[in-house]
Amino acid sequence: MAIFGREVIGREVMDRTGVHLGSLTDIHFDLKTGSISELIVTVEPSVSAAALPFESNENTVTIPADAVSRIGTQIHLNK
Repeated sequence: MAIFGREVIGREVMDRTGVHLGSLTDIHFDLKTGSISELIVTVEPSVSAAALPFESNENTVTIPADAVSRIGTQIHLNK
């Protein structure tokens, strides 16, 4: 089953323990392979982006694709 970017934008992003971190706001692709390279997530106000193990800028974090365990109705991280 193919998933299109517009279908996953806005989905909740959960850490490996099931804590809601925020919502997916953008997807970056590797232009050579066509694979997802990074997810851009806007974190919830109660979450400190700087405290997460990802590159952060104000209220957003850049999550590398290898930190994603699965994408379903929610996006689950393995970190």
